Amino acid sequence: MTYALAVESARTGYGDAQVIENASLAVGQGEVFALLGKNGAGKTTLLRTIMGLHPLWSGSISVCGKNVTGWKTSRIAGLGLAYAPQERSFFPDLSVDENLRLGSLRVSDETYRRRRERVITYFPYIGSRLRQRTGSLSGGEQSMLKVARALVAEPDLVLLDEVSEGLQPLAVDRVKMCLSAERERGVSILLVEQNIDFVSGLAQRYALMGSGRVVGTGDVQDAHAAARIVAHLSI
Repeated sequence: MTYALAVESARTGYGDAQVIENASLAVGQGEVFALLGKNGAGKTTLLRTIMGLHPLWSGSISVCGKNVTGWKTSRIAGLGLAYAPQERSFFPDLSVDENLRLGSLRVSDETYRRRRERVITYFPYIGSRLRQRTGSLSGGEQSMLKVARALVAEPDLVLLDEVSEGLQPLAVDRVKMCLSAERERGVSILLVEQNIDFVSGLAQRYALMGSGRVVGTGDVQDAHAAARIVAHLSI
């Protein structure tokens, strides 16, 4: 399998406190890969490290076949990597359209408009509020916007951190439909989640993370996968 992302023996932390220890995972081209674990397992720290937002102490990270260990975030993003963080990192006084544009700054206005029109077909509600102040959107609406902002860059690989959190069931279904369509387009997705229902039918493979380690991997369609995941999240 050709990998869009490969993390090998990653180790990092904050100050003298180790958070990630010997973590390894690989996301195939055009694959949705779910990284599951409870709060505090180290999932967000691992995503931030992949994006170059947090230093890697040891190990290696490769994106699209290139070793990006030690690269700056902007250089990593230039390989076609986008990131939707768990927090809603918007400029609240800017419009929805202006915040979307921040996800695709390196292209012409014409290219941006084409990309925007494609993305808002997934989220018509966002498309109808392009001129609205972003800070006036509800939490669920901002969650959809952060997915749209990541995808408007037309990435080859996207990292999504808890995108189903706080969403109403209909919105969860729409995000799931959106990500399925992106997978069909060949986009690779690393999906950090705690919601097993969201992962089911969307991801092909999964890894379980606990105490900074990847403690198990498997096929989502395996007959025993759901039981393993539920047991891990319940510990």
